[in-house]
Amino acid sequence: MTIHHIESIFQDEFGIVNVNAIVEDMVVVIPQSYNYPAEYGSALCEASFELDEDETLPDNEDDLIQYLETLNLDWTVIDTNDY
Repeated sequence: MTIHHIESIFQDEFGIVNVNAIVEDMVVVIPQSYNYPAEYGSALCEASFELDEDETLPDNEDDLIQYLETLNLDWTVIDTNDY
């Protein structure tokens, strides 16, 4: 998955890192029709992962995005209908 922008990132006291980011191709923008395949767009998503004790996150956002993309995280779309 391609990450466009990191909205928030924080690490809890147990070493779990929680990330909210804009991720590409997560929601159907135009449904599939008989003649055309579905088109997908970006959405606000969340994911979490465990960080080893000796590991640190990159300070630069571009490096952080590159690092997160290598983890192959299981992104979940955040329901923003209440916003």
